[in-house]
Amino acid sequence: MDESITMADFQPDSILLISYFEGNISDPATKADIEAYIASCKAPEVVQACMEAAWNNTSHLKSDKATDSDWQQFRRLAGIEAKRRTMYPQLAAAAVLLVLIIAAGGWFFKPQHKEKALVWQTITAAPGAPHQLQLPDGSQVTIFPGSSISYVKTFNTTVREIRLSGRAFFNITSAAERPFLVTAGKYTTQVLGTSFEVDDRQSLTVSLLSGKVRLLDNHGQPLTDLQPNQQAIIDKQAGSFHLTTIEANVVTAWTSGQLSFDQEKLNTVCTDLQQWYKTQIRIEKKELLQKRITAEFKQLPLQTVMGILSQTAGFRYRQEKDTIVIY
Repeated sequence: MDESITMADFQPDSILLISYFEGNISDPATKADIEAYIASCKAPEVVQACMEAAWNNTSHLKSDKATDSDWQQFRRLAGIEAKRRTMYPQLAAAAVLLVLIIAAGGWFFKPQHKEKALVWQTITAAPGAPHQLQLPDGSQVTIFPGSSISYVKTFNTTVREIRLSGRAFFNITSAAERPFLVTAGKYTTQVLGTSFEVDDRQSLTVSLLSGKVRLLDNHGQPLTDLQPNQQAIIDKQAGSFHLTTIEANVVTAWTSGQLSFDQEKLNTVCTDLQQWYKTQIRIEKKELLQKRITAEFKQLPLQTVMGILSQTAGFRYRQEKDTIVIY
């Protein structure tokens, strides 16, 4: 059952906060909203983590006018110290001060050297079976066959970011001071301590099993929050989305070796079967492409699966070398 979308009070995500602390937000209204959010002290740990991330991102820059004591004073007010990382009441004032000084040109930064490009490590699940992976922070990821995730070596420092190609299920270790982000195309899922799935193969879907996640657009702006057993379906071309109620344990059953389809198009089902069984499937009869399938398969041979599907959907098939042809 679809639900109407209600926009929550302004709450900037980690990407937007980091951009703010780096002095990259020019829109006055957006800056005012961010500063009001910082002053509210709703999530001081996240704010401090984003400040530190901004500090790390600009550490390759050198100031011609600011002295080291200026920086140390800012770090002290912001609570950013090497041995002690405690939030101070002056956090909001220090954050605003930093951006105002940068914007006013009081400190001029010149590149000291070219910033080293981030090296992304990519893990791909081979066709035939899901791939289980433990991330450096202890989070667990199950990657659908043929899909892949990427992350940098500094993954577990300030912001934990994953880039996804395909489909994967995440069981995240909670760490409020290190936001967890999963980016698929133009959209980002911000994790608030949870287990969920992101599928970016056709339309982009985010399915929540437990906890809470937030969906962000390509500008880092919040679109909606998901509750358990909700799924956000995003039309990537139109840029629109809607929420629907699901049985998340059924949607994510593939992580335990069971393929479940609930009124899925035969074309989508065959895409999953190709990756799951390491085979090619071609549908010759075009009217079958939109045929809807409801079925469950757990550790069954491909020939058995195809026999069940042919009876359910009313088609015939044949084997041509390494390809199954449906007609």
